Amino acid sequence: MSPTARLVCLPYAGGSADVYRPWAGGLPEGCELIAPELPGHGRRLPEEPLADLAKVVSELLARIGDPAVPLVLFGHSMGGLLAYELCQALCARGTPPHALVVSAVGPPELQGYARHLANDPDALLDRVARLGATPPEVLASPQMRALLLRPLQADFRLLGQASARPTRSVTVPFHAFAGDGDPVHPPDEVARWQPHASRWQGLRTLPGDHFFPWQDDTVPTLLARLARSAAASGHATDRRRSPGGTVRTG
Repeated sequence: MSPTARLVCLPYAGGSADVYRPWAGGLPEGCELIAPELPGHGRRLPEEPLADLAKVVSELLARIGDPAVPLVLFGHSMGGLLAYELCQALCARGTPPHALVVSAVGPPELQGYARHLANDPDALLDRVARLGATPPEVLASPQMRALLLRPLQADFRLLGQASARPTRSVTVPFHAFAGDGDPVHPPDEVARWQPHASRWQGLRTLPGDHFFPWQDDTVPTLLARLARSAAASGHATDRRRSPGGTVRTG
């Protein structure tokens, strides 16, 4: 049976889709969480990572299901840029999402630094260390560093490509979240999305560092509310209900 709405969650650089799996339990009945796993990440680690933004967007379009079902797009850090590009692709097809939510990242024109980091492994790993989410023993191991660098370098090339693309205004409701202690993408950077949004819903600053969405339940709760609103919008072509809180990753 068709879900009443879908929450599509896109990963941060080097991240796996599995980080979003626990959020499915908080979604309203009939809503589905989709967390696409990118090639070279998580359970698709053996595959070659994609370093071409157009190819990534094409793959995401193939994985989000029937676009007639109302969608809420959410992306954290690099995932926010991917969500923005996916939103633009859906709007160009005449199937805009119900809402776009970006977290812990600024607009594309601020991401030019990523081109340098993609080609400087030491600087890239230093940036990862600053975020504090990677155990020091992983960063100290040559084998683990190599595994970490493979998807990270591809992801930072994607960010660099996003910075070179022409920016376009988003025509759907646009929400932004930032962590008040984020050392790499602070609130004033995230706020610079506003000129790119014709239906700006504001910046919400939350307690925490770069990974604030996983430091309490505020972000998944807010996304569940948006999913409920999307389901109530009545744009799905098939309103038969699927089991609540379902999740698809991979």
